[in-house]
Amino acid sequence: MKKLFIAALFVVAAGSTAFAADVTTKVNYKVKSNFESRFHGAQNVVWNATNAYLKASFSIADENVEAFFDGEGDLIGLSRKVDLKRLPLNAIQKIKKEYASYRVKEAIEFDRDGDKSYFLSLEDGAKKQILEVSLYGAVSKFKGFEK
Repeated sequence: MKKLFIAALFVVAAGSTAFAADVTTKVNYKVKSNFESRFHGAQNVVWNATNAYLKASFSIADENVEAFFDGEGDLIGLSRKVDLKRLPLNAIQKIKKEYASYRVKEAIEFDRDGDKSYFLSLEDGAKKQILEVSLYGAVSKFKGFEK
């Protein structure tokens, strides 16, 4: 279930724009308060909402970050784009070998309460693939996404 939820967050973070129209009513005091206490000094904050979570996109310490909150204001996790070279070396080697014809479109680090993993969006012409990479270098495909 955790992987499915993280997968949904990744897909949304990677470009979906199916957000609720009235975001301001969903971003309640508890959500804002939790955000402001955790990310003091955040700039350019933009809120988006779905039925499942709220997302704050912002910059802090020269990094663009997305924070995901549930409706109660609890932090679900953080994501940020990363350079491919930040992934474990054994994962990079495996990806370059097994997906040699693909190009990496985007690499995202997802941190859920200290449990980090990486998600890569790959393309080879019309073929697309999302991979999950563990902190220890295990690489797996996201089931149901391969196109």
